Amino acid sequence: MENYFPGNSSTYEGYVVEIDGKFESEYGTFTGALKAGFELRKTFPHSQVIVRDANEQPPTDAQSEVKTVATLN
Repeated sequence: MENYFPGNSSTYEGYVVEIDGKFESEYGTFTGALKAGFELRKTFPHSQVIVRDANEQPPTDAQSEVKTVATLN
């Protein structure tokens, strides 16, 4: 699977799982990413877990708007 690097100009059809705003993993399908996100929520119940499109730029600060695919809170 391709590594995710913020600012990478290449496009990738997949989904990124983040925990507390930090990259955790990348999946080829939304279902796979969502399943991984739910498992992370079980392990880290007080953390914010987000599943988003891999091509979407992560927010640069707390005030930035981002189209989040799924926030698992």
